[in-house]
Amino acid sequence: MTRDINHPLPHDSLAASLLAAAYVLEQVMDRGRSLSDVMSDGILTMADPAQRAAVQDISYTAVRNWGRAYAVLTELTGGRPLKPIGMGYLLATSLGLAVDPTEERYEAHTLVNQTVVAADSQVALRPGKGLINACLRRFYREKDALFSRSDSDLAARWGFPAWWVKKLQKEQPSGWREVLSASYGQPPLVLRVNRRRCTVDAFLQACEREGLEARALDGQAVWLPKPVPVSRIPGFADGHVSVQDLTAQRAAPLLDVRDGMRVLDACCAPGGKTGHLLELADLDLLALDVDVKRMQRVSDNLRRLGLLSSGVTLKAADAAAPDTWWDGKPFDAILADVPCTGSGVTRRHPDIRWLRRSGDVAAMSQLQMKLLDVLWSVLKPGGTLLLVTCSIFGEEGEHLLARFMGRHPEAVALPSPGLVLPQAQHNGPGHDGFFYARLQKPPLTQA
Repeated sequence: MTRDINHPLPHDSLAASLLAAAYVLEQVMDRGRSLSDVMSDGILTMADPAQRAAVQDISYTAVRNWGRAYAVLTELTGGRPLKPIGMGYLLATSLGLAVDPTEERYEAHTLVNQTVVAADSQVALRPGKGLINACLRRFYREKDALFSRSDSDLAARWGFPAWWVKKLQKEQPSGWREVLSASYGQPPLVLRVNRRRCTVDAFLQACEREGLEARALDGQAVWLPKPVPVSRIPGFADGHVSVQDLTAQRAAPLLDVRDGMRVLDACCAPGGKTGHLLELADLDLLALDVDVKRMQRVSDNLRRLGLLSSGVTLKAADAAAPDTWWDGKPFDAILADVPCTGSGVTRRHPDIRWLRRSGDVAAMSQLQMKLLDVLWSVLKPGGTLLLVTCSIFGEEGEHLLARFMGRHPEAVALPSPGLVLPQAQHNGPGHDGFFYARLQKPPLTQA
């Protein structure tokens, strides 16, 4: 697919959405871009929210199901690369919908017809519409046999790269299947109520007035069993609530901040945990992130929540280079939500599993240690550092903590959740995977 996906199709048609989603899939799988980056492309900035929602749903589903769809596509085409490349990605997008294990979104004849219509609308793809039609019809005729043959491929069977599956088999020998299953599906819609602007009870009542089912969870968390766009969430635009996973909501309370504390949020974007800290106490807070664009998103989020104040400083800077941001005054508490592989949040970011490589885990662990060494040096004696990674791999969790304690034997490990594995939705929303460790620097001894 090219960036020029103009076509004569009705913009609310499935064919138009398939074309746009095929462009997204190509950008992710062929160009290595993240889903969120591609979805923010100008070409996909659509005036109709319903159309954008449809493209996003199809794109995320196609990426999530890439393992099975690619294996089936290879079988259907005899392993021959399709030319032009856009034809392969259009077919893979439709197969991504067809193989989805959670639901059948479209009738077979509708999906086949609309994929052919999409191909026919593009000059470059038009010669391949017959092949696309034949492949999809064969898929529906031989679906069970195709699934059976592809099950020998780990990526097709589990929806994650083979190295990822094998790594979990080694690290979680008794529970790796449950972890993969919980990491696969769509994420729940869990919200955090902003205690400075609303109460959980008041928000639940607002949801009831709007006809939305909402259930209170722990703390300030509320679950909407039937997800809706944020535009439909009562009070969202006014900063009454934020979207945040249940496990992620454990971070700010663990740091135990109090009014007047000097706090560093070292790797803050997109700002969910930053906002939570400021909802809990009036702080002298410095929030850093190396990415200027992501810092703008943090600013926007805090402004919506009504939390930008004279005590809050936002700075685009590398936390590993303190000479660019530190004034020499140590911090009472530090939130170190360090960069990681994101292996615990693949429901929310299904592209992560395909964009990561096995060597990324060790590389991330080295970066994490570098950041922790720096942040430990700017923590006040008696202060607390909270290490957070949204990863389920040992090198970014237990092993990282052990290495840090070996380098800093004076550090005191405080009671912490440790590794929280992903949990699937059953009677509740489930949650993502995280690792938490609280570390205290010993106070200065009295002379």
